[in-house]
Amino acid sequence: MVVNRTKNNSDRPAWLMPTLVISLVGMVMISIVMGIFLGSADLDAKTVIDVLRYKIFGTDNPDLKRSAISIVWELRLPRVLLAIAAGGGLAVAGAAMQAVTQNVMADPYILGASSGASAAVAFTFVIGGVFAQSSSVISIFAFLGAIFALLLVYSVGMVGSAGSTSRLVLAGMAISVILTAATQFFVSVAPDAYTVRNITAWTMGSLASARWTTIGFPSIGAILGSLIFIYFGRTFNLLSQGDETATSLGLNVKSIKRLTIIVTAFITGAVVSVGGVIGFIGFIIPHIVRIIIGSDHRRTFPLSFLIGGLFLMWMDVLARTVIAPKELPVGIFTAFCGGPFFIWLLYRKNRYGKM
Repeated sequence: MVVNRTKNNSDRPAWLMPTLVISLVGMVMISIVMGIFLGSADLDAKTVIDVLRYKIFGTDNPDLKRSAISIVWELRLPRVLLAIAAGGGLAVAGAAMQAVTQNVMADPYILGASSGASAAVAFTFVIGGVFAQSSSVISIFAFLGAIFALLLVYSVGMVGSAGSTSRLVLAGMAISVILTAATQFFVSVAPDAYTVRNITAWTMGSLASARWTTIGFPSIGAILGSLIFIYFGRTFNLLSQGDETATSLGLNVKSIKRLTIIVTAFITGAVVSVGGVIGFIGFIIPHIVRIIIGSDHRRTFPLSFLIGGLFLMWMDVLARTVIAPKELPVGIFTAFCGGPFFIWLLYRKNRYGKM
């Protein structure tokens, strides 16, 4: 399935883009505040505000409890910020992958990143000892696993020429099957039920491990990678027209595809290293953005980042509040949205001839 090649924003009013950006930035700021207020712990608005005043402005409050400071500043705020950066990064990477592969089903995980990270993490838990007890070591293994998988897919799918997009996708599917089998093998040889639960929980995706000490690398990785894609927005407009057309216009297709794979690997590896496997964001959000604003990647990329960040943040809020105090994996909620959205896309394709 090929990305619909419609006119870039010619039928959209000039005021739509700045209005959307201003509105979305405002919604992000409001959502950050709401994300800090909402949670399983019963904290009133005054307590939350007092904590923020204490940490930001140094305003002391003798009635402020250490537990409240820990919940608001050390747990909720880092988690909200990571959700926005990770969701935005995955959405932009998904839009880039759909342009490169010219396939509306493409997302950052279609090329095996999640399978590689899952296999590496499962291996880490099976090894046990200090490896399984250190979140930093698990994050490093997850990042290296995702990078390894994506580079392996690239070496198989792009060898010999500028590379066939269908071959790249097929290579991703094949490598994913192999790495998923490796994960299942590690689950089968796990020494105890606790290890199996850890592996399963990680593969479902969660932002529960977000702390000030852990969100720096994934956040910077997602933002930096997104900025690279935004910078090359005009190039992706040419690439989405097809390899032959882009080449005839002077574009080095192979170099752009290589750059896309490397940056996507970096974004995805950075995100999964802390958040685990969180699917469908890179699939859902670019479609929504193209329906709203058109297919110009100079606009699609920044809007995808903002909407993707909002989407994951609110999915995470649901994950930690629906059955509080117990927390659900955020990947469950993104999948609940992704499945029906895919069905709607099929309906739209059958009825209107486009996605």
